[in-house]
Formats: sequence, structure tokens, C-alpha cells
Amino acid sequence: MPLPNCPVCHHKTVYAGNTPYCPNCGWNHDAAISAMKMSINAIPIGIFMFGVMAAFMFWGMKFNRAPQLMLFVLFPLVIIPFNYLFYKRKIAKLKAMQFPGSSQPPPSNFPSTWNAATSASSTPAFAPSAKDEALLRTPAPRQIRVSKGGRLTMWVAAFGLAAFVVPFAVNLYRQWTLYHSFASVRGLGWGITLECVVAFAGYGIWRGQVRECDLLEHGEAVMGHVTRQWTDTKNNSSIAYEFTDFLGSLHKGSVLDRSNQLFAGMPLVVFYDRDNPKRQIAYCSTLHEVILPATVSSNSEELIAKR
Repeated sequence: MPLPNCPVCHHKTVYAGNTPYCPNCGWNHDAAISAMKMSINAIPIGIFMFGVMAAFMFWGMKFNRAPQLMLFVLFPLVIIPFNYLFYKRKIAKLKAMQFPGSSQPPPSNFPSTWNAATSASSTPAFAPSAKDEALLRTPAPRQIRVSKGGRLTMWVAAFGLAAFVVPFAVNLYRQWTLYHSFASVRGLGWGITLECVVAFAGYGIWRGQVRECDLLEHGEAVMGHVTRQWTDTKNNSSIAYEFTDFLGSLHKGSVLDRSNQLFAGMPLVVFYDRDNPKRQIAYCSTLHEVILPATVSSNSEELIAKR
């Protein structure tokens, strides 16, 4: 994921760990500090895991007969104290930063639930996009379709599952046609177990898509906001978010952001079950998209033109 510009002042951002923040106006500053603290909290876990692995290799794999080989295992433990000092210094530097009046008042045309949710946060509020506003105005039942990215993801998942199922099925069929028996098939038990796992994974993907389609078609649409954003080693963006349902209760969730455009403080559309608000999905993580009616689409184009 490329380094984004600050959505508030449009200056270049920098990373603290895997969290971007703006050194000019302070956007996402608190989230960057929290990310660095989480990295420090993970250090004891890393030390413990390296210790367990070293003990297993020393006694279990008989490395005690050649102790010099343990140097390759224990070398990362030498780096951990330097990482700890680096994180502590980075946190102190972040806390010492001062930013001239960077807070922005929330937009007046935004829902009151959003204003209440963001007023208690130090993250600046952002106006929703015309597309998000159009989604909120689209009544249920909504028409949906598979997005381009979702179509690619589904094909990759189908080929991945087939790569496990097809060779095993072909081998079984070949054995049956030759010998009319499976007695000569090696690893039949493990193969059946693996196929059951693959079938269960396929069923889980199917159930997830059924749930997604149901929420997009019939769910209640509400505007939430991103509370935290982070990237993994493959530059995939993930977010934590929260929203308020029709009863005023606050709900939270975390998903993979397929748009790679959301950061802390930004609004996002969430679809949830009115009878069970815990059954929810953020629109940025779906493989399907809502087809906006012609009237809503024209209004959205007018809003974009005015902006």
C-alpha cells in the first residue's frame, strides 16, 4: 500500500510502525502512539516464543551435541533489546510533538450520531463522500452485484479449493477403475480428512457470502467511523470501526479494507441486521456492491459537482 497523503492538510505522511500519521497537523497521531505501544507489549511474547523454540531445538532436536548451532537461533534475541529501545524512543518523540490548531469542526450536514461519536475523539472528522450518502439513501431491498475485485477473489478461492479436491478425486477414480478397490491408496485417511477440511472451508466461504448478500440487500444502512487503521507485511490494509444503531447502542468491528482508502477518523457505511446489530458488515470489505438507483445516482453526481 503506497504512503498516503494526509486527508486533512494533504502533506506527506510518515509511518510509525505500520500506522501512518501526519507530522504537520497531527492526523492519526494518537493511533500511531497506540500502535507503537502494542509493538512494545508484543516483545515479551516474542522472547517467550524464541525461548520455547530454542529449548526444543537444544533438547528435542539434540542441538546440545553441537551448541555452536544455537547461535543462529539465539541471534534474533540480541535484536529484541534494540527494538525495545527504538520503540521507546519513537513513542517519546511522538508524544513530544506539538501541532498548531489542526482540529476541524464536524460538518453541519452530518448525522448527529456521527457528531456525538467523533466529538469525544481527538481524530478530526471528515465529511462523507457522495457515494456513501447515496448508499444511505438507497432503500431496501437493494439490488446488488459482484464487484470486479470480488469476482477475482472468488475465482482465486475456487481455484485454490479445486487444487486440493481435484487431484485427490482423480486419484481415487483411477484406483477404482483399475482395481475396483481403494486398498492400495496410500494416505487415504489423511486425504479424506484434508478433503473434509477443504469442504468445511468452502462451506464457510459460501455462508459468509450468503450473509453478506442478505445484509447488503435487506440490512439497515448507517454511517460509522474508522477508529484505527493498520497494514500487514503484505501491505493489506485493515481497520477497526464503530457505529451506533437505531437504538443508540455502540457497536464495534474490524475488517479488511479492500478499498485501501480508509484511515482513522474517516466515515464508512455499515450494514447491520436491525433485529441483531451484532450481525454486521462494513461496505469497504464486501465482495459485492450495491447498484444505486438512477435517481440516487443523479443526486450523487450533483453533490460531487457542487463539491
